[in-house]
Amino acid sequence: MMFKGLRITGLRSGPYVLGEPLDVFDGKVHLGRLHTVNASADGAELRLEDFRATDLRQLGSWRTARLIVVEVLSFFIERFPSISAIGIVLSADIESLESQKDGATRLASARAQMLQSVGVHDIHVTPRPHPRYSAHFVVSGVWLYNRDNADLLAGALQDERQAYGQFRAAAQPAAAAPRSVLSRLLQKDRRVPAAHK
Repeated sequence: MMFKGLRITGLRSGPYVLGEPLDVFDGKVHLGRLHTVNASADGAELRLEDFRATDLRQLGSWRTARLIVVEVLSFFIERFPSISAIGIVLSADIESLESQKDGATRLASARAQMLQSVGVHDIHVTPRPHPRYSAHFVVSGVWLYNRDNADLLAGALQDERQAYGQFRAAAQPAAAAPRSVLSRLLQKDRRVPAAHK
């Protein structure tokens, strides 16, 4: 079955109201919450930050984290046509990456490249102290609405959904092959009661 995208809702799975936190689901699995959605008074500008994963192991995949960013950006652009600019701040821990040698630097670089690939401009990588890691970086930038950026985002959404669907399918355990009638009969013949031996 083709993966059709993540589900984004307001709090308690209700309709989303601009300016409130939003929840991100993969089917029924809650991936996390974007806690800070600041909207300008006229609703034309947003600032998105402070995404917290429900289970950091779920977000341990760069593929999942990347899809969440692209899905959330697309959600706002599709549902709120008055938005002309979205400020994005990425700082969530991805322990499986940051705990590796040079992991924080590689994660910051990957985040910056991902933001650039969907049309985000004015990208900054800023060090931020972290209690568990010697290095931790915040990556931020601004996505401006224009036709080129909208096309980049739409293409990235399609690509990320396809790649995530393949990742998800590969992660699921393979179903056991059905046993043939002959193998069941042979198994049955081997279980002869002790009295008949």
